[in-house]
Amino acid sequence: MHNLARPAAEAVLEALQEARAGAPALPGLSPMTYARAHRVFEGRSDQRGLIVEHLRRRFADRAPGPVAVLSVGCGDGTVDAPLATLLADAEPARPVRYVGVDPHGDSTAAFAGALGALGRPSLTVETHTTTFAAARVAGPFDVVTFVHSSYYVADLEATLAAAHALLRPGGELLVVSAPRAGLNAVTALLAPAVAGTSQWFGDDVADAVSACGLPLDGVTRLDARLDLEGADDEVLDFTVQARLTPELRPLVRDYLASISPGPGARDVPHPVDVYRVVRPGSRTPEA
Repeated sequence: MHNLARPAAEAVLEALQEARAGAPALPGLSPMTYARAHRVFEGRSDQRGLIVEHLRRRFADRAPGPVAVLSVGCGDGTVDAPLATLLADAEPARPVRYVGVDPHGDSTAAFAGALGALGRPSLTVETHTTTFAAARVAGPFDVVTFVHSSYYVADLEATLAAAHALLRPGGELLVVSAPRAGLNAVTALLAPAVAGTSQWFGDDVADAVSACGLPLDGVTRLDARLDLEGADDEVLDFTVQARLTPELRPLVRDYLASISPGPGARDVPHPVDVYRVVRPGSRTPEA
């Protein structure tokens, strides 16, 4: 009975569209607010764990021998530390080069600290505090990852082409990106432009890969869940990647309730897609 009393998602989106018609873009989040709300938001979702497990399975398939990984938008290393551990602990032992790129110095410092704390002698950690476009990163790499970071680039097609060019033959590009539907329909509507363009989503990744003529090896959907019941305003703002006005917040909460199978905003579907692009060829034994 509870579900029947909820406003339909389409009706709430229409109300949000009417409320935003002709209005200036909402302001974005400050780096401090983003980082603080991100931690809380991640704790309310099981998505990060699903991403790590999926990437662990992908990394476990790497052939023996030296391995190099580039993590674009590395953040604090929470995702990459278990992956670096997996690679460094492989038998037979092998050297592992792990490179993190992120425009925020706090993030790259935390990334370096998290991977350095692993204490693996075979692991070499390198960081670049800048954007991917400005980074001077020497390849080749066996794996390049974008975990929720492809949203923030100015030219998605050029970015993916440049990342693919850094791969050695047989290397793979893994782009973790949210679909535009469901939870992100409201984000697509309300989030301000990033780097002069609207925020990219999964369908944009697929289009960019196709436009580049890259070989898309597959797409895997990870069906995560998110509990936003009782979330404070800061977390709600993070959810839509914008500083909401007092008038918009009730509508956003109504929308979250309308797409949740549970009471209120519990169990909001929080899916993410993993796009895999492989560079043709085989890795040479000496590489």
